Amino acid sequence: MQSNTHTNLAFRIATVLQHLGIEGLPRNYELVFEALTGNSPDLARELRSLGPVKTQEALDGIGRRYLPHHFEGSLLEARSGQVQQELQSILSLLDEEKSALTRYGSIISQAARVFEANDVTDTAALTRSLQSVSSATHTREAQSAMLASKVVEKSQKLEEVQREAAAANAARFVDTLTGLGNRRVFNKELANVYEKSGLPDLCGIAFADIDRYETIAAVPNLLEPVLKKIGELIQAMFGEKDLACRFDRGRFGFIFRTADETEIMRLVDRLRDRLRGLPVVHPVSGKRAAPISFSVGICMSKEARTADALIAFAEQALGMAKASGGDNVSVHGVANVSQVPKDWLIYR
Repeated sequence: MQSNTHTNLAFRIATVLQHLGIEGLPRNYELVFEALTGNSPDLARELRSLGPVKTQEALDGIGRRYLPHHFEGSLLEARSGQVQQELQSILSLLDEEKSALTRYGSIISQAARVFEANDVTDTAALTRSLQSVSSATHTREAQSAMLASKVVEKSQKLEEVQREAAAANAARFVDTLTGLGNRRVFNKELANVYEKSGLPDLCGIAFADIDRYETIAAVPNLLEPVLKKIGELIQAMFGEKDLACRFDRGRFGFIFRTADETEIMRLVDRLRDRLRGLPVVHPVSGKRAAPISFSVGICMSKEARTADALIAFAEQALGMAKASGGDNVSVHGVANVSQVPKDWLIYR
């Protein structure tokens, strides 16, 4: 069933690309995928706003905002060129300073020779030498101040490039709609759990799926604010130690940096309770919509020898939770069933 769904979606995306005359590039495919699956309503609206003719330039303009990972090479090249230009400017300024110092040194040496002649009666020559040194010194001070100002300006531009690069790098790991992490950062963090040889770090992961997602997505202008509210709720609940991500559609992933299963269950229950109390108002009728609920699948790292196995076990647990009717939690490999609340679906 899932394979057929993915095949049908791939066929739909290929058909849309062909129908709109869009070249079948990977970045174009992902743009259309995000639009068709409802992962990013803002992106879908911007695509529609392009009209019937969608040029590659216009598509790339949208892609740079929503899919920055496809443009890392060009961004890096542009920043590298900008950094090189600023550094070259600083080198040119330093060369000018070196030449100015050489000229200033020549004036000082010439004045020194006049004073070494010990002809105190030639007051005119001494006065001219003093005036020359004084004028050169004032000029040198002004040039040094200007150089310092320009170097500071160039340094600030380099710092700005560095900040932009850091922001672009961080954006690669953020879900733009909710502000949570994305699947890329989830996979990266999970790889860190299993990077050591032998046993993985002790932790637990959870996959969560919004129950009745299709019903919510079918209501115009409802899905995006719901996802944003869920993102805000999750960000307010989770600290820096744990990782919360949105994968796509109504699917979320969590990595809990604790080996305490009871603590993970407490956090998940707390999230589910707060989610039910989330105010969701129908955009047309103004009536409050049905409470939102999560189906959740959990697995501890001690139950899996590899990251792939951990993901598979958590996916299976999520499937069990959804198969039970939703708004439920399934835990893979629970060691002590007596510690689990009654409304949790347990399997081994």
